[in-house]
Amino acid sequence: MKAIIMVAGVGSRLSKKVKHLPKCLLAFDGETILSRNIRLLKTNGIDEIIVVAGYRASLIQEEVGDNVKVIINPFFRVTNSLASLWFADKQLDLYDDLIVFNGDVVYEEEVLHKAMKAERSPVMLIDTSVIENADYRLKIHSDYIIDQGKDLSNEQTSGEYVGFAKIGRDFVPVYLSRVRDLVEKQERYNMWWEEALFAIRDEFKMNIYVTDVSGLFWAEADYVEDIERIEKWFRKNETITE
Repeated sequence: MKAIIMVAGVGSRLSKKVKHLPKCLLAFDGETILSRNIRLLKTNGIDEIIVVAGYRASLIQEEVGDNVKVIINPFFRVTNSLASLWFADKQLDLYDDLIVFNGDVVYEEEVLHKAMKAERSPVMLIDTSVIENADYRLKIHSDYIIDQGKDLSNEQTSGEYVGFAKIGRDFVPVYLSRVRDLVEKQERYNMWWEEALFAIRDEFKMNIYVTDVSGLFWAEADYVEDIERIEKWFRKNETITE
């Protein structure tokens, strides 16, 4: 199993808080988000880790050293995460079970376990306990996604997308082929990496499955409120372990 951590973005919504640092270099309990994510992956047997950087990539490289492979999207200011994943695909052999997630996500370890143990593919993580304040929303039927987006109403929303997916090795070639098609032929540079999955689903009428992580802690560090919630979670854990 391999993992790709997407950290190329500027993180403009937190620019005052992070003071020109990539969001993944925010530190909690003495450890950056990125280093913590790498540590959790390695602890759980995932040693082949690719970090796709862009904004202030030299800081990312300095943070990880030779611990993982760093791929750079030099066009991070004018592209989105689909192009970042395309750069990784062009330079690496990704044909294995693949965990892909956004590098500003902080999660408790069981969230990673849920993704790794998912038997169906592809699968995205959903938190069905978050409806009213959900950011990127998923609508599901049974155990698969039938609609998605930020504009879904509360009534249409089954939960919030966690920013985490697992793509099984048999589906990885299909997925990467669509990534190449969208970037190289259709020039869809501003799409998110997840949208390639949705494009395959819509064309071939296949399912993208979900695994629910409700009851587990996770947070995507997008806003100041997210940072405060993460800090509160770490303080709570420190109290429990003392």
